[in-house]
Amino acid sequence: MAQANKAARLNVFARFGKYVGDVRVEMKRVVWPNRKEVINSSIVVIMTLMFFVAFTFLIDSLSSWLFLDLLAGIGR
Repeated sequence: MAQANKAARLNVFARFGKYVGDVRVEMKRVVWPNRKEVINSSIVVIMTLMFFVAFTFLIDSLSSWLFLDLLAGIGR
């Protein structure tokens, strides 16, 4: 309870200073990936993106052909 009251009494600059200090402490705890892990993860993301672009293009092309050509041609 006393800690909460102390934090509530700090001015905006003291709170910002505490925030920056806390961020620095947390950034020291971060386990950063090495170069190989970053490259492997990037390749996975790019390949997944390429798959979904191709999949979306295929579905869009098929649905356009089905609805615009086949269904629109029924009344001709």
